[in-house]
Amino acid sequence: MPTRELPAARRRSLLAIGVLSVAGLTLTACGSGSPSSAEADTAGSSSAAEKGSGELESVNIGYFPLVHTSTLVNADGQGYLEDAGIDAELVQTQGGAAAIPALASGNVDVTYANYTSALLAAQQGLPIVLIAGNDVGADDHGIYVDPDSGIEEVADLKGKSFAVNNLQNIGTVALYAQLEEAGLSPEDVQVLEMPLPDMAAAVQNGNVDAVWQVEPFQVVAEQEGLVKIGNLFDGPAADMPVAGWITTRDYAEANPEIIAGLRDSLSRSIQDLDGNREAFTALVPEFTTVTAEVVQEIELPVFSAELDLEKLQQGADLMLEYDLIDEALDVQGTAYTD
Repeated sequence: MPTRELPAARRRSLLAIGVLSVAGLTLTACGSGSPSSAEADTAGSSSAAEKGSGELESVNIGYFPLVHTSTLVNADGQGYLEDAGIDAELVQTQGGAAAIPALASGNVDVTYANYTSALLAAQQGLPIVLIAGNDVGADDHGIYVDPDSGIEEVADLKGKSFAVNNLQNIGTVALYAQLEEAGLSPEDVQVLEMPLPDMAAAVQNGNVDAVWQVEPFQVVAEQEGLVKIGNLFDGPAADMPVAGWITTRDYAEANPEIIAGLRDSLSRSIQDLDGNREAFTALVPEFTTVTAEVVQEIELPVFSAELDLEKLQQGADLMLEYDLIDEALDVQGTAYTD
């Protein structure tokens, strides 16, 4: 299976590729047909009317069909978006490489994206703003190896190969941060790029020594006999914000009520889902191809609708340190917090 190795000269030359080369946490194997927005119920319509809204505002919202975007699908299905005056059309995207250009071109009004992709786009001059948080790195992102590899901790990765799904992704940043804490450098590990669904087989076939797996692929990796040596978002990457909701500055400034309503809807949805495996088990199979049986085994995501600007700035600083961006980026300037 073809892979792509990170050159020793690091990533600076890749920046010219632009945002089209930046993939998010693209789990296309989990996707199914995009669900239509939930039909308006009487209570929801009444709630919107009570707010003095003559009509619901049509908003196209891009999302990946992941366990992690249950926040949006649940907010739509429970009528929270409608309560906020939003007539949501949920539009499937194919990851950062498609989601951010779709946003910039106006094909979607708001989209889900990992923060490294979003910040890279902002640093390259696209008018991207962060508007709401979603998932935080936790036990649902693991480092997996063959049980006979002799790799027991991050320090053992020296001279080994490690697969991420994109070289300019949040996973790469988290890996480099852990290597540094272990006394290694990015050059000590051969970083390869391959699709997340292919990683477990690549370890078994000896094509790569270690991989990053995010749910539901952790469950698959363990079913294939791989072992988890730790969480990718640990140590200096602990509690790192992974992905959230973004829009263009023009859209945010022209539609502050929509942004506020979306934030409120996501917060309500997160309250429903937080630690609620039963809710995930019922919901996730409806908009992905992940089965209820797998959902019963996954590590549940950790959510936060708040933008943690301090943690996000740490991530941006790491992007600069590891040459994913070529000049310092002030995260405050990319966040719409009104």
